[in-house]
Amino acid sequence: MSAPDTPRFDGALPTPPSPHWREALIPDPAGSPRLASYQSPDGEPIPFVLRSLRFAGGQSRDAAEYPFGGLWSGTYLNEKPQTLAVEGFLRGPSYIARRHALVEALRVPTGDDSPGFLELPFWGRFPVVVGEDYEVSEQSDEQGQCALSLTFTRAAFHTAGDALAEATPEDVHNAARWVRDEMIAEFEAEEWSRSPLAAIRAVMGKATAAVLRVMGWIQGAKGVMSVLTADVLGMAQLVEQGILLPRQIAQAVFNVGASLVGAALSIRNAVMSYTDGRFGMPRIPRLDDGRGALTALLSPGAFDLGENAATPGEAAAARAVGNLCRAMALCAGSEMLAEMDGLTRDSALGYWTLLEGMADSVDTENPAVHAAIRNMMATLSRLLSAKGLAAERTRRMDSPMPLLALAAHLGCAEDDLRRLNPVADSFVVRGEVTYV
Repeated sequence: MSAPDTPRFDGALPTPPSPHWREALIPDPAGSPRLASYQSPDGEPIPFVLRSLRFAGGQSRDAAEYPFGGLWSGTYLNEKPQTLAVEGFLRGPSYIARRHALVEALRVPTGDDSPGFLELPFWGRFPVVVGEDYEVSEQSDEQGQCALSLTFTRAAFHTAGDALAEATPEDVHNAARWVRDEMIAEFEAEEWSRSPLAAIRAVMGKATAAVLRVMGWIQGAKGVMSVLTADVLGMAQLVEQGILLPRQIAQAVFNVGASLVGAALSIRNAVMSYTDGRFGMPRIPRLDDGRGALTALLSPGAFDLGENAATPGEAAAARAVGNLCRAMALCAGSEMLAEMDGLTRDSALGYWTLLEGMADSVDTENPAVHAAIRNMMATLSRLLSAKGLAAERTRRMDSPMPLLALAAHLGCAEDDLRRLNPVADSFVVRGEVTYV
């Protein structure tokens, strides 16, 4: 697969929470107004009260004057950086803790590759770079609050061509295939196969055991699990049969990843069929649709095959095979997340953090591999952003309430309440409830 088009700057405004200002400010009539927030890279959003905003931009032009002719001209060059100047404040009993958290978040380095995120009730979520100056001010006659003066520059978010503007799950699958092709080519060029056969067998045994641990989280039909098991065991049997061709081994590893994705999708489709009441079946609570397998697949250290390597040859083989397995896990995890339904903003952020950790663990010294992985992550990011994921909210129910009545009261679907809370039955719910 060839590389995507040259990156360009995407200056389109984010999608606001609602086109109507009252709904954007107060999404729930019984709740509090929506707050603004700033989130550092890999951090948590820190909410604050927005007082004022100044959004500024412009155009860079090449202006030329012709004094003897009394004429002039202006040629468009590009857009000037867009800036957001925010005034606000923190207040309340815990404002000191939130003030410290916000200052620490503003100290985290930001850039185009790792932006922070400024979320505003009437505008939406901006990827931003922290400006040169920010200010927190307090006055002695205003105890319990502090004023904020923050300046941000909008991050130069790049997209790989117009195709990523409307990313689909198929785009993510194509991007994963590009990563697979580059990883197989790199795996062929390495000299790991010169390691002793016993060392390679030991490493492939560890890789097989790691994949089998992930399989333990998949609740699939017998036929689906049989195919997946055959692919996993086939990966190990190549070495047992004396086949050390790098391309065949690498292809077998990625075949396992494709089978994991297929198993997760088959579970999702089966669960949707039953919970939607098709085929004359009654509705049942939503079962695990591959989320446990995705978490296990992306867990840190899941494919650390070099641990307790007995010989230098085994360590060399472990580095190469382990890097291949982590790339497989990254591709399979991205494809599973692209197809997953019922995600909330918090759950998507959790999976994204695991994906980023797995991406960081893959050796991307090869520029082609680095470009392929960056393209896949950017495509998935665009897909998740386009879904408009709802934020999870919590409410405490001091008095027991029937599940169906609670769903109607919160304006949340019954299935979402079951998915987000440990609901043991359909009678009553009390205590802290999570909903979207």
